[in-house]
Amino acid sequence: MTSNSTAARVLRVIAAIITSLILVGALAFMGVANMPQWLVDPANGSSATSHRVVQERLESYCGERMQLPDSTDWGDSDYRASEGNISSSASFAAFGTVHAASVSPFEVTGAQTANLSGPANADSDNGMTYRDDNGYPRLFDANLLKADAKSGQAGILASQASEGDLRGISAATCVVPAISQAFLLPSTGTGSNQQLVLANPSSKPTTVSVEVYGTKNVGKMSLATSGNVTVRGNGQSTMDLSAAAPGQDGLYVKVTSESTAVAASVRVLVMDGLTPKGSDFAMPLGTEGTSNLIPSVRKGDKTTLYLYGRKNATVRASWVSDNGLISLGTFDIRGQQVSAIDLGSVPSGVSGIQLDSDDVFLAQAKVTANGGDGQEDFALLPAVAPEKRSVISLPDGYDLSLTLANTSNAETTATVAFMNDDGSMRQGKQVTIKANSAMTMDTQGVAAVVACKDDTVAWGLRLGSDALAGKKVAGVSAVGPTKLGVRVARITSTNSLLLVR
Repeated sequence: MTSNSTAARVLRVIAAIITSLILVGALAFMGVANMPQWLVDPANGSSATSHRVVQERLESYCGERMQLPDSTDWGDSDYRASEGNISSSASFAAFGTVHAASVSPFEVTGAQTANLSGPANADSDNGMTYRDDNGYPRLFDANLLKADAKSGQAGILASQASEGDLRGISAATCVVPAISQAFLLPSTGTGSNQQLVLANPSSKPTTVSVEVYGTKNVGKMSLATSGNVTVRGNGQSTMDLSAAAPGQDGLYVKVTSESTAVAASVRVLVMDGLTPKGSDFAMPLGTEGTSNLIPSVRKGDKTTLYLYGRKNATVRASWVSDNGLISLGTFDIRGQQVSAIDLGSVPSGVSGIQLDSDDVFLAQAKVTANGGDGQEDFALLPAVAPEKRSVISLPDGYDLSLTLANTSNAETTATVAFMNDDGSMRQGKQVTIKANSAMTMDTQGVAAVVACKDDTVAWGLRLGSDALAGKKVAGVSAVGPTKLGVRVARITSTNSLLLVR
């Protein structure tokens, strides 16, 4: 009896030990392994939540006016480079239901922040505006009460001179910082200076890598200078592209920031000895596509076309007139190599260039006007994509004209409206544009808005000056519009027990 009882107790102890070991092992396994899905209760529809996230704060960088690349306080005074009597005009406009908007100095000591103003009855059809004659760089910020398709902002800084080495007109629009941007640029031959300007509005420093492709060879160029630029937080840096890639008939430049979004633009200045041959800003290119339209050419412009694609392509080119297309023929371009094509002088009745291909590519044009004593000025004309609604700010003191081009094979209409000095919008005017044709019109107010329901109208702003022309000084520049509308995202989250271990 005693022996049987002892044996039973021993068996119970052994069983307890084995059971404990099994439980400990099972718990350890469950701690490191995912539970089988069949053991988890499925999430029902009510466990998912959806949130609409809307961008309600806008920021862009507005660079400084055109300037000489080097110091001018050395050498014989008769031969020193001079900025002459250059003057500036800046214009800023915020659209939609704007709560507040301001422009603040960037890397400038002693300058003050300026607030945009608008009508008391803030609604999506009105906005806020501000104009001055300051030529230093600024950050343009806007806060929206409500974000919709009519919301956005646009700014421009233009400069002109009738004396000195910057004779002519230059203009640049405000740039939204981005991780990657690209440019098509004219010749880096003798007398050309091209300065890549990189602005970093964040507090974190970044390194920007610069890739360059030219006209002489296929593929990325080996640069004569470093291809990396460090930009400190809340600061800006420059890179001399004409020194890095000299002797090319054109450049494709891609800039990529490592850590933070930067705003980039390129100052282009050309001299022939002591004779000014023009200056302008190159702004970041839009998205590559199989169709590109370049507005804002005029009769008599000497025109050079710059094309770049990742692959070999054949591009069909046409002048866009007020009564249809005028064929320029076809051009074969090689992938990863810039093509610079002389189109000659723009004929009468033409105000745009239409380009089409079966493969995606990028395009930009340079138009040149002649002044007296050999002086010239040029404008770098961007390709523009049609949008439902887009805007351009208008600088004061210039002769301004819009070019509206219909990119479709059917007649279309667009509505053009101008913003008053107080931020109120004038009554829009509906214009009809023939198929594959373009029209021009004068401007009013401080900003222009173009709306087209079927996304077929591409447009741009051309700047001139009768005052300069009266002094036999050539002056020309052109800019593209900024798309209205803010970024909207919908984020959906679902509870999942599979994420719990």
